[in-house]
Amino acid sequence: MKLRRVLQAQVVLVCIAVGCAAQTPTVTWPDTAPAKLFHEWLSMCASPDAAALEAWSAAHYQDKFLKRVSAKEIAESDMAECSVHGGYRPVQVLESKPDGLDILVEGIKSGAFVQLGLKTGDGGKMGPMQGNAATLPESMLPKDLSDAAIEKATQSSLDKLGKQGIASGIVMAAKGAQPIVTATVGYADRQKKTPFTPSTQFTIGSMGKMFTAAGIGQLVDQGKISYDDKVGKFFPEYPNKTVREKVTVGMLLSHTGGMGDFLRKRTPQMMKNGVKRADEFMPLYDNDEPRFEPGTSWAYSNAGLALAGAILEKVSGEDYPTYIRKHIFQVAGMKNSDPNNIPHSDPRLVTPYTRQTEQGPSKDWHEAEHDVGSPAGGAISTAEDLIKFADALRSGKLVSSATFRTMAQQHGKTPWGGQYGYAMEIEDVYGQTVVGHGGGFPGVNTHLYIVMDSPYTVVTLANQDPPAAEFAGQQLESLIVAKAKQKK
Repeated sequence: MKLRRVLQAQVVLVCIAVGCAAQTPTVTWPDTAPAKLFHEWLSMCASPDAAALEAWSAAHYQDKFLKRVSAKEIAESDMAECSVHGGYRPVQVLESKPDGLDILVEGIKSGAFVQLGLKTGDGGKMGPMQGNAATLPESMLPKDLSDAAIEKATQSSLDKLGKQGIASGIVMAAKGAQPIVTATVGYADRQKKTPFTPSTQFTIGSMGKMFTAAGIGQLVDQGKISYDDKVGKFFPEYPNKTVREKVTVGMLLSHTGGMGDFLRKRTPQMMKNGVKRADEFMPLYDNDEPRFEPGTSWAYSNAGLALAGAILEKVSGEDYPTYIRKHIFQVAGMKNSDPNNIPHSDPRLVTPYTRQTEQGPSKDWHEAEHDVGSPAGGAISTAEDLIKFADALRSGKLVSSATFRTMAQQHGKTPWGGQYGYAMEIEDVYGQTVVGHGGGFPGVNTHLYIVMDSPYTVVTLANQDPPAAEFAGQQLESLIVAKAKQKK
């Protein structure tokens, strides 16, 4: 859930305290080079000018970074960001070092909070600016955490974000399987002005990895498989020897096996006609050498989850889509979900909107290419169905409580210090453990948020580019975590 900011995607937390802008304290800037750079950038962001931003970027970014991304591209991205948010108001210096600074800022128009960070190297020049979702201090949370108050605050925030063109979709919170808060912004189809409903269908991206992990968990509960089993146990002729002999099922689910990606290798025929079995993807990645010694590091791997899906097929004797329909969707009562392995058509399915093009970001929205599902993601679901999925995981309908706990425990550590379980991201929010998974690709951004040791779940589904779901969902997520803590 921690997304690196390099020119574009920036994860933010929408302000959730009434009047928080007026309460923003005066920031005392440290006397350091990074602080000076930040102060200059924030001043320029308040009244962005493309030429000035390009000149500033050319002067202050490290040469090795500018070789990958031009000063003009940096300026264009900053122009778009600063214009949408109306510039940023500094809120608090979080950490200051001679060669680095982390600061909390608030979007003047968007009311969005984000932690920005930069580091300087030789010659005092900076590497790429980074941004992480900023958790609002508990002291800034509203006292009224009733369902009605949360829904009112959430809808008000979404209306503001929608006006800025920042978010489009639906957010839902539930206690158990019962929705308690629902709010929407924008349209499922902008031309037809189709509203979002709890049964509106979205392609959910990598959130679908959780379905694969739940399926593997069921086989673990049945004693048919172990997280420590090696790939070679199931595929003795697997082409890559290192993967065959050293990568375990647990490593596949936790991104610690060193495997890479395969999505861009999918053929036009796959995208047009679909794929009936997970093992059909194997030739796209099974000869690839791991990026590191299995079990020694962490790197996000769609191929690893695809291989886990192929193992699920081998052990269960059912093709992946059939297994997910029968043992995940049917058991959880997810009547409006689909593996999406064959291109799906339904009037309830959203139109995905993107600004991405082969030539780079565009100023205008257009319909994105529709995704095809696999064990690595791309299934179709709805807000109400995902609430049911989370409740089924929590209540023991899908996997045993012991297996769910295992899935939600740390099995990998990301390069930025985050925790990762078995197809589950793990966070600490206000002292509460929160698990789930996000999904994002052109035109779609999603997030499932399960508060452990509580009955509360939050789902955010957006039909436009990331980080739309992070904008739309973080306020509700924060309030629900605070509510869960209050109930203890």
